[in-house]
Amino acid sequence: MSQKEDLKNPVDMYYTGQYEKQKQPYPGIQAEMKPVPDSGEKSYVGHGRLQGRKALITGGDSGIGRAVAIAFAREGADIVVNYLPAEQQDADSLRELLEGEGHTVHI
Repeated sequence: MSQKEDLKNPVDMYYTGQYEKQKQPYPGIQAEMKPVPDSGEKSYVGHGRLQGRKALITGGDSGIGRAVAIAFAREGADIVVNYLPAEQQDADSLRELLEGEGHTVHI
């Protein structure tokens, strides 16, 4: 198989249709969104680039912060996640995911 056959067009890999409109009181809970956004839980593969490092991630329970927390942990960093008390549900799911993979997470 040639290298060109291995390449995939990212434009064709993801949903491009419409999502239903949703409203949540502030702060929103990612777990209650439909569909739940992909923060890399299934797709991001780390390569150990942050092995031995430590990271403090504010707002790391959901959204971009959650994606960063997943990426940094999978790259080998020990992470501390700061979040609002109202977002405990999202923080707990992040902890469960990453600790289940053997990463060090402080929430």
